[in-house]
Parts: sequence; C-alpha cells; structure tokens
Amino acid sequence: MAAPLRVGLVGAGPWARAVTGPVFAAGSGSTLSGVWSRTASRARECADHLGTTAFDDLDALIGASDAVAIAVPPAAQPDLAVRAARAGRPLLVEKPLAVTVADAARVVDAVEEAGVPTLVTLTNRFHADFDPFVREARSMPALGGRGCFLSGAHLPGSPYAQGWRLEHGALLDVGPHLLDLLDAALGPVTEVRAAGDPHGWIALTLAHESGATSQASLCCRAAIGSRTEVEVFGPRGSVAFDGRTGERAAIGRALGDTFVRVARGELRHPADARRGLTLQRYLDAALRSLRAGAPARPGG
Repeated sequence: MAAPLRVGLVGAGPWARAVTGPVFAAGSGSTLSGVWSRTASRARECADHLGTTAFDDLDALIGASDAVAIAVPPAAQPDLAVRAARAGRPLLVEKPLAVTVADAARVVDAVEEAGVPTLVTLTNRFHADFDPFVREARSMPALGGRGCFLSGAHLPGSPYAQGWRLEHGALLDVGPHLLDLLDAALGPVTEVRAAGDPHGWIALTLAHESGATSQASLCCRAAIGSRTEVEVFGPRGSVAFDGRTGERAAIGRALGDTFVRVARGELRHPADARRGLTLQRYLDAALRSLRAGAPARPGG
C-alpha cells in the first residue's frame, strides 16, 4: 500500500480552514505536511486547527511535501503556483486561477514547462451527479440552457464576506463554477454578453460553439441558501443538475481522492490548470462586455 501523499497547504483563510485543509487532513490517501501563510500567526492558528505544523518558510513547506494545495486569493495565487511548479510539485489550485488572463496563462506556462499535474477546485466536478448530467446533456440535441449560482456569501456575517470576494464580486468568485457547468454541458463559449453589477446581480448570455445559447445568473448577496442549478433543453426534453443534492463530505472526499490520483500520475483530469485558463478567458470576456455594453469574445 502506498504511503499517504504529503500535501502542503498554502493559505490559512476561511476556505483553507473549512475545506481544503480538512480534505487532506482526513483523506484516506493523504496527510497534511503543514501550513504556510503570508501571515505567520494565521498559519499557526490554521495548523493548530488542522492538527499539523506551521511553516514560516514557503520553500521549506514545499520541500517537506509531495504535492501542494493552494487556497489563497486569486491575485496571490499565480506567483505561489509558479514557485511550487518550478519545484516540481503537483498542484491543487483555486478558482479563479488569477485575476487576469495574463497571470492565469503564466501559471499554465509554468506547470506545463515543469510537467507537473494540476487540478482546479471546481467542486461541482466532484458531485456524484456531475458526470451523468454532462453525459446526458452532450447526448441530446440541445437548443440551450439556463443556470444560476446564488447565495448570501457576501452578506455581513458570512465568513466569506471579506477580501477579494467583496472587492471583485460574484462574477470572479462563483462565475467559474457556473461557467464550467454550462461549458461542460453545451460546449465551448464563443461570445459573452453581460449585464448587471458584479456586486449585486450579474446576468450573462452565452453563445456556444455548438450553436446553443445559455443564460446564467450570478449573485452572492441574496439572503438564501447556496443554490447552483443548470438545466439544458432540447426537442427531446431536458436534463438538470442541482448542486444542492450533493453531500459536502462526499464531495470533499471525492476531491481529495481525485487529487491524490492526479498527483501520483494515475489520472489526468479535465479540470486542470488549462481548464482554469479557459474559464479565466470567459470571465475576462464578461468583464469586457460589462464595460463596453456589447458582446465580447473570449480572447487568446
């Protein structure tokens, strides 16, 4: 039996403490080798919470790890991901990959040059219903679809109502999840028309390479429980995905187990860094459309 994969956790914020850290601390095929954060006191608090070691030096954590899981704001992620990739470590990276397409591309260039495997934390990918939904959606002659990602995550009192999420709003925060679902079901996006306010309600109309059209609604300031839904329609009926049906613990286990296999070279997963770059281009097109008041095409 293989020894547990030693995963170094980079970041000590709410997501690192509540999701990424526990996934590997409790994983059947992994163990946490330690935690590093730009703020040493937060690294110590997170390490104590997770029952592991706090590192003051990032390179020391990388050296003590077989793989690295990054859970930091998107502006900080590219430099850290490049550093770990150049050290030859497989990477679990957050969505979005970066704030800009240029920085996301820099991550992809680094991991591909180093030849290290990657996985992006697109949690719906590890929902038990994701693969059956995508298979059925792709097998039907789809005309279009609709989707939403709605929550109160940016309202006062939420642990996520801080930092980059409040700065950039729903599009950058939860947009990657919904865009990934719609792309997986209907095919690559060739044009985006966006309206609304990233800090309120964002509406997207997406043209897909398949000829289908989809519409997406994003909001993190609605006083409701988190809701992720996608439905695809065609002349033979419809097929739906409902993120509320998944058990969080099961999704976390699937994420952790998948990353262990990816890191060991046993699996190449479609939700890799290059997938993150594709989603970054969609986000960029949406932002350009908002500014111009006209459709925009994903660049690059």
